[in-house]
Amino acid sequence: MTISGRDDAGRTKIAPIAGRMPASLAPMLAAAAAQPFDSADHIFELMWGGVRAQARVAGGALLLLGRNGRDLLPAFPELARIPALLHAQEALLDGEIVALDSEGQPSFDLLRPRLHGLLEPTAGELPPGLKRRPAGQVVYQAFDLLWLDGRPLVDRPLWQRKNRLHESIAPGAEFTAVDFVNDEGIAFFDAVVQRKLDGIIAKEKAGTYAAGTRSKSWTEVRALESGDFAIGGYTFGAGRRKGEPFSQLLLGAYEQGRFEYVGAVSGGLSDAEARALIARLEPLVAERPAFSDPPRIPRLTYWTRPQLVCHVRFSEWTREGYLRFPIFHALRPDLRPEECVLA
Repeated sequence: MTISGRDDAGRTKIAPIAGRMPASLAPMLAAAAAQPFDSADHIFELMWGGVRAQARVAGGALLLLGRNGRDLLPAFPELARIPALLHAQEALLDGEIVALDSEGQPSFDLLRPRLHGLLEPTAGELPPGLKRRPAGQVVYQAFDLLWLDGRPLVDRPLWQRKNRLHESIAPGAEFTAVDFVNDEGIAFFDAVVQRKLDGIIAKEKAGTYAAGTRSKSWTEVRALESGDFAIGGYTFGAGRRKGEPFSQLLLGAYEQGRFEYVGAVSGGLSDAEARALIARLEPLVAERPAFSDPPRIPRLTYWTRPQLVCHVRFSEWTREGYLRFPIFHALRPDLRPEECVLA
């Protein structure tokens, strides 16, 4: 799959630039868009709802770097074949680790045991009730190429990077280049809604890769609401089931450097997950809340340093800026708390 385009001089060839490949780059992030749109200047990709990771290949070795710089390969050993499927000596790719269910649909639930395993000292210490190897096919879906054999590509337009990406991969079961749709964002979004997937991302064909920024060159349109939030405390009481180690997790995100309370989540955790989580929260207990405006909750509350991040699905944002009907989905050991930012 290729994208048509020309640079200012009408050339399609990327001139080689000698240099040393960076250890990693801060990921480019997408701004939010309220509605899908059609555009001849954009391509449209699926929001996979997986784990963002950069694949760094050098000398036949692979690092699979999460957004916090952690190597994720131990949790996804089947992706070790990536260097063998890449037509390059060295490359830095941006993409997502995705788990596909038996119908070929992306499923974050299939990734949960892998992410939980990253928190454990050894793979043999997973809590009871969590599978070590979930069913489903794990795939690295590469959507961008940032460096290729001595050539930095971040300052090149997206259509050039995409063409090089597709040329450089021999697709396999564990590694492929992301497909995309040209021009027709509205119809693509409608199809995503029908399949109950997360949403789509629109990307400007002429856009460069703005590392470490949330750029309007990429815009995401969500079909389902979800987000990553830091845990700033937990509570007891008010209908806690027998055996549950806490009743609610208090969630927050950063806005202009302030840690803001966004709501509390109680559903979505199995008993095994809740017990494992409280064991990680107890050492983080603090005397004072990290929230800039702490919530007044009529329950026994323990404040914690916001060092653990979790992924949450919810129905919508309330008018007051809180999560409505949030459901816990998974811990995110691949993310730093500072990355939980209110857009």
